[in-house]
Amino acid sequence: MITFVSQLLLFCILVTQSLFIAIIRFEPETTYKFAIPIFVSIIAFFCAPIQGGLSDYYCRKKALIFALLITLISSVFFLFWISQNNILYLIIYIVMFGVAGNVNPIVLSAYKDISKQFMNFRFFMAMVLFYYFVGDFSHVLSRFFTHSGAMLELSYFLLVICIILVYLVYKDTKDVDLNVRYSKERISISNEVKYIYHNFLKHKSFMFGFFGYLFLELSIYQFTFRNEAFKNFLTQLVPFEMIVGAFTGVLFLKFAKFSDEKTFFSGLIMVLISFLILFFSKIFGWINRPLLVATMIILGTSYSIAYSCVYCLFTRKRHHHDHGKVFGMLASADYISYLIAIGIVALTFKIPVQRVWLISLSLFVVGIIFFLFFLHHDKKITKIPR
Repeated sequence: MITFVSQLLLFCILVTQSLFIAIIRFEPETTYKFAIPIFVSIIAFFCAPIQGGLSDYYCRKKALIFALLITLISSVFFLFWISQNNILYLIIYIVMFGVAGNVNPIVLSAYKDISKQFMNFRFFMAMVLFYYFVGDFSHVLSRFFTHSGAMLELSYFLLVICIILVYLVYKDTKDVDLNVRYSKERISISNEVKYIYHNFLKHKSFMFGFFGYLFLELSIYQFTFRNEAFKNFLTQLVPFEMIVGAFTGVLFLKFAKFSDEKTFFSGLIMVLISFLILFFSKIFGWINRPLLVATMIILGTSYSIAYSCVYCLFTRKRHHHDHGKVFGMLASADYISYLIAIGIVALTFKIPVQRVWLISLSLFVVGIIFFLFFLHHDKKITKIPR
């Protein structure tokens, strides 16, 4: 049953990401649609930690069903906008989804609750990235055999199935100790904001890690958003190669016995090497199809390993009732890196491909520096009190 529940939680991530991408890519010529990822990211940047934090105090199951329902209902308003061309419906979709459609922090917290072994969780995180990639890149691959409307309809259907299964199958763990310790404190959004500010934003170690994760995501996003990184250099199969790499990372973390820190730095080093190969490939004439395909698979594998371990490093000294807020803060870093990457691409449009990889390489090196500071300060802490 636990295996089925874990796969169900993963499938929630796949379906919600697939629906979001289906909406973004539905009828690309539609006016104002470019605003969806931008404004959703801005709103979710502030709301994801709060929604994740509220799930720390209330039932994960109820929080997850609520987030899935909001995702479904808000997406219906997107259809109203498409059919009636009323900007009010688009605003409702963006606000509803950005405020309360943050599924990922709740899913990760729910699995962390049922995970007894630390190694299991980083394996689960590798699976999360794999499912996320499948949901993200499925529309790139599916365009060869179906249209965007069919993918949108399929995503709606699968989301309804997820909601039903979560309601019927998923059993939440009971947080009895929290009710005793905080029985006199009223849980509210304002209290969550204060708690996040004092225990995360003012926490030096966490903020170093936060910025390290932000630059790690930024280095990946800024090249995946570019057409010049794929035309006449990399193949159109890059999304599939990244999926293969993520799955390879899953297999590695399933059997790896190394510590999280060693595995994390091994992943970072391999990402760095991949960026260096891509940066020097055209300069030294390494335009060899098998080499570039292998490099992208290695990049996907090493990114999967580093991405999975960093979540373990963030939660290893945190109380389990802080996990929703931790994952919400990391989701915020992901959202803001998404926005910054869009800005970088807009300001450096159609630059030579070597500069694309140079930008990613530079951002990644900055991220490594922040991670070094994060781990240096984190080692001085035995356990972070609540």
